[in-house]
Amino acid sequence: GGGDKCGICEKTVYAQEKIEAGGVAFHKTCFKCSHCKMTLNLQNYAQAHKKLFCKNHYQSEVLAKNSQIVS
Repeated sequence: GGGDKCGICEKTVYAQEKIEAGGVAFHKTCFKCSHCKMTLNLQNYAQAHKKLFCKNHYQSEVLAKNSQIVS
């Protein structure tokens, strides 16, 4: 079918269940932290490597890990 595909589950996203972040469509039910599964909104989400994070886990999972790769 037509329509956008969810950035998480890759199924079609219909307008009434869509949330768009970073140019990617998501189901509202899929729009949650990939680490703690907390439901996110456009004010409190962070995105890295096609994964969604709450601000806390973005800090610990992405920024902290990136800072360890210093050569």
